[in-house]
Amino acid sequence: MTNDLREQVQAIQHSMVESGAECFLESELDDLRCLIRLTIEFFHYLQGEDLSPLVEDQVNYVCESVFSGVDSFCAVSIACRVMSGARDSKLSQGIWSIESLKEEFISLYREFPSETDFEKRCGLPLDLFKLQIVFAGLSYE
Repeated sequence: MTNDLREQVQAIQHSMVESGAECFLESELDDLRCLIRLTIEFFHYLQGEDLSPLVEDQVNYVCESVFSGVDSFCAVSIACRVMSGARDSKLSQGIWSIESLKEEFISLYREFPSETDFEKRCGLPLDLFKLQIVFAGLSYE
């Protein structure tokens, strides 16, 4: 992971953990950190950036990373559901290809860093991770 990517991950993690400290258990905050890291890495992967120069097969690396985050996704999803301001998913139903999935992901991702309401901001990595799960399922070899 490059220094710029690491700094971006840490900045968003810090911001969200600070906002969510009153709502989440420490283990849920750890899971949230994991989802944030995976989401930012996936975005950079979609942008064509090399996430790990030591890994030859980037697609399988990304898929394995997504599969490793499923437990964190479930924990954060449960924690978000009990919040009073939790929102419904913003995902469209028209994802029919990897290309449409990428477009949907990038569109939603652009909202993520600038959202200031914690409850709404917490739902974005969940939607983004759902798209990552679909991508991994379609791409896994």
